[in-house]
Amino acid sequence: MHRVTILLLAGMFILVGNLFSQATDYTWLNELSTDPAAPYSLNHSGSRQVSGPYDLDGDGLIEVLVQDYTGGGRVHVLEVVGPDTWEHVYSTPVLDAYPGTNNARTIAGGDVDGDGKGEIYFFAGRSYAENSPYPPGLYVFEHTGIDNDYGDAPASIYEFVDLPNRWRQEQLTIVDVDKDGSDELLFGNNGNNTFDRWYVLGVDGDIGSGFETWIEEAVWTSRNLGPDFVDRGGGSPYGMVVADLDGNGRNEIVMTSWNCLNTTIVKVLAPNAYLAPGAGTPNGFRHLTQNPGDSCGAPDHVSFFGLNVVDVDGDGNDEVYGSVLQTGDVYIINYNPGENVSGITDDNFTLGLIPGLSSLGLTIGDLDGDGHMDFIGTGSTYEAEAFNNNEPPNWIDIVEYNGGDPEDPASYSDVINVLFPEDQLDSFDLVINDSLGVIWETRESGDQGGEFVSKLAFLGDPDNDGFTEVAMGFQGVDDSTFVFSRVWNPADSTWARTVTSATANPRRAFMRVLASDGTNISIQDDRVVLPSDYILEQNYPNPFNPSTTIRFTLPLDKTISVKVYDVTGRLVTTVVDNQFYSQGTYEVVWNSTNLGGIPAASGTYLYTLEYGNFRQTKRMVLLK
Repeated sequence: MHRVTILLLAGMFILVGNLFSQATDYTWLNELSTDPAAPYSLNHSGSRQVSGPYDLDGDGLIEVLVQDYTGGGRVHVLEVVGPDTWEHVYSTPVLDAYPGTNNARTIAGGDVDGDGKGEIYFFAGRSYAENSPYPPGLYVFEHTGIDNDYGDAPASIYEFVDLPNRWRQEQLTIVDVDKDGSDELLFGNNGNNTFDRWYVLGVDGDIGSGFETWIEEAVWTSRNLGPDFVDRGGGSPYGMVVADLDGNGRNEIVMTSWNCLNTTIVKVLAPNAYLAPGAGTPNGFRHLTQNPGDSCGAPDHVSFFGLNVVDVDGDGNDEVYGSVLQTGDVYIINYNPGENVSGITDDNFTLGLIPGLSSLGLTIGDLDGDGHMDFIGTGSTYEAEAFNNNEPPNWIDIVEYNGGDPEDPASYSDVINVLFPEDQLDSFDLVINDSLGVIWETRESGDQGGEFVSKLAFLGDPDNDGFTEVAMGFQGVDDSTFVFSRVWNPADSTWARTVTSATANPRRAFMRVLASDGTNISIQDDRVVLPSDYILEQNYPNPFNPSTTIRFTLPLDKTISVKVYDVTGRLVTTVVDNQFYSQGTYEVVWNSTNLGGIPAASGTYLYTLEYGNFRQTKRMVLLK
């Protein structure tokens, strides 16, 4: 059974409270208002990538990382807390004064320094304000040892001091590429010709100690920039993955750039030892969509969101798959055991292997549990026009490998278009048309133009409910939905169009989950618990003397605290001290005494509900 679980991560943003140094006050953050009912700004766009599965904090619960494409490049951590139930447990802080300007594109988790504390990796700073204290670079947030906590500041930053403002990455691979016992980070950087480079980056020392040293184990450029950087096909680097192409137990690095599917392969010889094709290596790089020796012309193709590695036929050597942005076709790079991997010949790749599967994200895994790999790719952008035509969303396409030669198109099934339920009515703007008293309604796509799946992550069965799951990142997600009035004026034959209302988009989904138990198809909703689902009510009575009741509701079983502070942020007393409560609604009483049992003075106080990495705060007044 295929099913789509809808995880609506609506307004999933966090503000750090000025009065408190540890926990994070939860609120809905946008440029227009902090009121949850208010409309959001128009420049947010959803999530460029979801990444997982991980257990970065070592608590035995699977996590998924969700990246905000334009909300300051923040990374949100979702953790499985039960069957079909996820909880938003952490977010990296806002690092930029203008969070709507930073296009964050790729994230990954790992333990690169090998200290047993997982790290969150992402790139930031590309569009930060000139006065930002944070530079362009690779940002690392490391688990602090407290459950679900990765700190309120970067544990380390690898600064790109030589990169211009134009730089971007679409794929980040973390793996022990040279089998020296320590992971490396591999990524391509699109940096305006001179800085178009692929990196293998390692670290020496403990991340977060202040004494760690980042080591560029290898750097290659796609362009001919002199004796240290030979021509490797040109174009802006994007994809960079690790595979054992010839089955000899040693890895190769497959690198692509935006130049007619330009591809080159690097051999990994030993720890920190890499052999890239030299200037005279036959077929040392290859424009896969051009004949050997021809320069790249139109159309100029790219595997925009990177590459995928899998041993699809189980023969002991890996295959590499990419999806073509311009055509939606999936191609393969494949070698036989023992074959020379230094060059790329016509026998080593097949274009158009799976026509029309995906132009953006692609992930591979056995979704239906039948022993054959499934290829899950992005489908169509869902726009209001399709909704008006009663066409359901087709965000996902699936193809199954049926066995046989991986380079033979006949080895793959036809594309299956997965159709989602038509429940997107309130995601589109409403236009009420009035032509001389004849009134009708239409729907329009908002500022983002329509929702689409960006990148995907094959998760296995993270919640142990018998379903295999795939997380899907969503972009083109409108922050606000509007109601427009459109009235015909016969005097001048024009339409008068005005905004009558604006609301926060109730279906602002950053991630959805596709799941299957391998039988028939159904669509079901899942649940994600947001920090805002923990409800702290206004105390009563208020004002009060000498005691007041504080009421709160927990959506999950949780260890919580209820505390009272004065307006300067100093702790007055703890009403509930790190106690476990089952899901439900509770009331506790504060008798207006402080930690020493002394009656508090008249005045305004702050009381909090604190849970995990979050807190909610309200004000109350003691009158004597």
